[in-house]
Amino acid sequence: MASFLESILLPSTVETGLSRRILPHIAYNGADISDDIAKYLASISYTDELSGSADDLQLSLEDKDNLWLEPWFPEKGATLDMVLESRYWNNANDGPQVVSFGTFEIDELECSSMPTVVQIKAVSVPDNTKLRGSERSRSWEKVTIRKVAEDIATDAEMELFWDSTDTTVHDRIEQTEQSDLEFLQKLCDDNSLALKISAKKIVIFDEIKYEQAEPVINLVKDESLLTDDQKKTADGTAIPTYKLQQWRFRSAVRDVYKACRVEYQNEDSKEKLSYTFTAPDKKVGKTLVVNQQVKSQDEAEKLAKNELRKKNAEEVGGSVTMRGQLTLAAGLTVNVVGFGKFDGKYLITRVQHTIGSSGYTCSVDLRRCLTGY
Repeated sequence: MASFLESILLPSTVETGLSRRILPHIAYNGADISDDIAKYLASISYTDELSGSADDLQLSLEDKDNLWLEPWFPEKGATLDMVLESRYWNNANDGPQVVSFGTFEIDELECSSMPTVVQIKAVSVPDNTKLRGSERSRSWEKVTIRKVAEDIATDAEMELFWDSTDTTVHDRIEQTEQSDLEFLQKLCDDNSLALKISAKKIVIFDEIKYEQAEPVINLVKDESLLTDDQKKTADGTAIPTYKLQQWRFRSAVRDVYKACRVEYQNEDSKEKLSYTFTAPDKKVGKTLVVNQQVKSQDEAEKLAKNELRKKNAEEVGGSVTMRGQLTLAAGLTVNVVGFGKFDGKYLITRVQHTIGSSGYTCSVDLRRCLTGY
């Protein structure tokens, strides 16, 4: 049997006319309900998070026929699949494109009046697994974080997608009265890794690696300020450019540090040592002091860089609203051009795709990429 996504894929030659269109496709427990709910659908909102929060899908529907109060009331643990299809979205030669946003478990349903409206919220983290279920305690000896993540994924009957070169072997890792999701999130945070749950998978990746990737789009105030290097990728592919109408950028002063000093004690000799890492782009500022035992200078350096990243990651950031683009996703990098001191390379940390009375738009949260750590 073809998957939901495969069942709606269109051939590139399909004739649809030249008018720009965005078409939602929604499945309930794997069955396509797009046509059944089309006349009731008021808005769709899908939020894609980089790390630390579940992705979510929200549907707003008119319910003048009171269908959701009883006959269409969702079952506990029911799932929604969400796919968007665009036709001639950016230009007359832009044929049909389809992007799947994944599978979500219905988390909440709210009915209200007047008029009668139903709000359905679904999340990417299933409730009926051990992942965010009961708290428990256990430990691992001489183990990598990847192995811990694999064990947790197996227990939750989920797949693990691992995208990191981290092979550090830890003497002992303990989970103490925590849910598996809470414990794994903290473990990733402490080791410069990002964690998200998407399409029934546990996804763990290296944020630094993603920040180093080439920008996929340019967000500009003045397109004439783009350099030749910013217009094309290294292989000569043109980078799409979008002029922003709604934008907000910020630069923080508090809780931003020039350096991090790790003070630690050698486990064998008991000698007290110190290691300081200074951010390459900082000439003045405060020094963060971390008192934590580590086994070597290499571990001290890794810890110092990680703690400094935690503090400085949100120093420069922003949010923009633009015409919807199916390919926009958390984890991609973009060039910001024409905004003075805010110009630079940014990492997308959150994208909200919204289809409603104002058409299809994307609200994008960004933070400037860190360099050197």
